[in-house]
Amino acid sequence: MKRIGIVGLGTVGGGFYELAKERREFVIHKVLNRSESKYLVHNVKSQAIAKNIQDLIEEVDIVVETVGGTDFAYKLIKEALKKGKNVVTANKALIASKGVEIMRLAEKNNAKVMFGASVGGGMPALRNLKYHSYGKIKKLYGILNATSNFILSKMVNGMPMEEAVKIAQEKGYAEQDPSDDINGLDAARKASIMCGLVSKRIPKLESFTIEPITNVNVKKLEYAKKLKSVVKPIIYISFEEKIKMFVGPVAIPKYSRIARVDKTENCLVIEGESGINFLSGVGAGQNPTAFAVMADVLSIINDENMNVDFESYIDSRIGEPDLDTFEGLKIFRPSI
Repeated sequence: MKRIGIVGLGTVGGGFYELAKERREFVIHKVLNRSESKYLVHNVKSQAIAKNIQDLIEEVDIVVETVGGTDFAYKLIKEALKKGKNVVTANKALIASKGVEIMRLAEKNNAKVMFGASVGGGMPALRNLKYHSYGKIKKLYGILNATSNFILSKMVNGMPMEEAVKIAQEKGYAEQDPSDDINGLDAARKASIMCGLVSKRIPKLESFTIEPITNVNVKKLEYAKKLKSVVKPIIYISFEEKIKMFVGPVAIPKYSRIARVDKTENCLVIEGESGINFLSGVGAGQNPTAFAVMADVLSIINDENMNVDFESYIDSRIGEPDLDTFEGLKIFRPSI
């Protein structure tokens, strides 16, 4: 039976720990968390508490990293891979910034790294992309930040942004510091990872346009209504001829399926040789991401071929898609 080590018992790690207790395919062998209070919250037995990183890595087969941030998480994953241990992470910031180095190290040490939980929460975006990437993918677009979608959904109905953010925090959809959601960085990291999966090159965040939802005001919302549209926070990637990318709020016609994606739901449209495919699922909250971590762990145990080949980063400026603009508001007309 495979032995799992969890580093980080926060929202995602704690959720995964609770889900994993009754699984028969593996056992939670070691757990490490900065705050000892989490061990009490989840009733972790003393023999399962690791003394340090090395103690945890040495005794497990798969390391699950749910700490967040980049510095400590990168050190942890490097140590695990050097020991030939498989890794599962939900850390989008780390994969977007260090994905090339991580995948090279994994290949060198004959280990696997799974990060399906980093994009889409309960919507298996990367798994579907991997499947569709066997044919030519032309475009990717959709809503990949449930927090900003929730906030904009409230604003469309007349609620001030500050109040919408507060409600999102109370419901557990937004962090105490929601800056990455509001500024578009969270969605941009996910877009970078998806672009890397398709093109094998990860765009640096400074290489493409990222607009915050703070650019949306009452005036722009009124313009959208006149256009029979709603404002949504989207990611858009085109692979036709050359890569073009954009992350930010746009006006989308009300007839579109994307326009009807509400509150904490995510969606992704994949256009390519296989046709037009629409995915959707819950993107915020503890359980959706914890289940995605579970799926990655089981993929490794079942020896599924989900390896991703990141060859390099894109540092140069990427072009922006040709979107119409009305009174400062970008307009996007999806295929569905």
